[in-house]
Amino acid sequence: MLSQLSTLPSPMDCKSHLKENNFLYLQTDDPKFGWVEFSRKITGCELTPQYGNQLVFHVKSEPEFLELSDAKSQNALLPHTEASDFQTPPKYMALWCEEPSSCGGGATTLSRVQSFLPHLSKEELIKLMSTPLCFKASNGIHIGRTGGAISPILSFVDGKPKFRISNNYLKHGDYSPLAVHTMTYTPEPFVENICDRFLNHFERTCVAISMKRYSLLLWDNEQIVHSRKLFTDQKRSLKRIFLR
Repeated sequence: MLSQLSTLPSPMDCKSHLKENNFLYLQTDDPKFGWVEFSRKITGCELTPQYGNQLVFHVKSEPEFLELSDAKSQNALLPHTEASDFQTPPKYMALWCEEPSSCGGGATTLSRVQSFLPHLSKEELIKLMSTPLCFKASNGIHIGRTGGAISPILSFVDGKPKFRISNNYLKHGDYSPLAVHTMTYTPEPFVENICDRFLNHFERTCVAISMKRYSLLLWDNEQIVHSRKLFTDQKRSLKRIFLR
């Protein structure tokens, strides 16, 4: 992780760090830092629309989402790759912190896909790569937000693992279920087993990043699975972009 620096590292240093670690955390003291253009330059990618065709999404709690496990709630989020219901999810995503949480919660947690694969048998790897799943919100607050996608959880691109997973969706049948899971949903046994094991692995291996004001967190959405800790400060405010 890059710690706070008195001067910004060069774009080449940031590119190298991102390539080696699959994520980059950069602290600045500049409210006008051009984080969107910086993210484009570092990744070599362009912004791609998010839900509702937005290019920049405001991540801030809203009363409508109070009881849900959702980006716009204050509740914890289970591990997931972003936009798993997109035909082509973003290659990278970035967060910019405008107002950090003052309560000590709300950390973004990251873990590399690669570290989980050695814990799977050859048969399980084959099944993960050959079993297509439907990723589409069929109920809840996000019903019909995309046309959905049919994809296995695991694939490989240029020899690198590429994950498509959402513990909320695959375990609880909803991208934004109630934070206190009271709904009855029966996931497919193999998928449930993988999700449970991955969650345990994630909690053991994840890096927790409590973003400071005017900081940038950028990661590879194919190589990194992320989640978020519970927080209580309603003023917490981030901006989010997708890049591909």
